[in-house]
Amino acid sequence: MEHIDFILEDIEQFKLPYEEGMSVTNELSKKIERIYHHFHERFLSLENEARADEQLSYALFSFDTALEAFSIVAKNMVRSGKTDSADVTGVYYEYIDNYTSFRHLLYQKETK
Repeated sequence: MEHIDFILEDIEQFKLPYEEGMSVTNELSKKIERIYHHFHERFLSLENEARADEQLSYALFSFDTALEAFSIVAKNMVRSGKTDSADVTGVYYEYIDNYTSFRHLLYQKETK
């Protein structure tokens, strides 16, 4: 694996402060947007290094996309006044799948 400046512990800071069934509030939406922008900056800084490892590059891109989708849906929910958790369930599951896959890949890379 090409060494990149991102380890298993780093991903914890990008865990969303959301759990299934929670209402999406304006405060929560803003927190999620900050998390997404923080990760996106990291993603852009790592993108060239990660290209040497196709699996890692895909995991970074997929996680970035999942965070962005969740952030956009949460923001739109607050704007429209629809804060019921059912409206965010699909993108939440997508985020969880990508978070878990990315975390697992980092674990595998670190324990080799």
